[in-house]
Amino acid sequence: CERENNMVRKKPKELVMHTFDKYEVWWTDHISHNEWKTITDAKKDKPAIAFTEGYLLQKTKDAHTFFMSISEDEIGEEMIICNKNIKKIKKIGTRDFLVKEFVYDNY
Repeated sequence: CERENNMVRKKPKELVMHTFDKYEVWWTDHISHNEWKTITDAKKDKPAIAFTEGYLLQKTKDAHTFFMSISEDEIGEEMIICNKNIKKIKKIGTRDFLVKEFVYDNY
């Protein structure tokens, strides 16, 4: 009994449903215009620089796939960025999504 009293009680290990790395990504995006302009002005146009912050779902030889929202085994707000368009990418963390966090009655 004395040994039991001296032991530190640990919380049960949380069940992890998913683990994803979170990234900030700066990338070039296509631009199109539907207004009339001179050829001289049109030659000055450039692609846009865009910013995305999201969880990395997968990386292939062609693209990175990110998502911003998750509900159990479904994702929302998916963003697929071609690797050749990525200007800067920075890992900003890792997140475990716990089974208990997706239980409606826990909130």
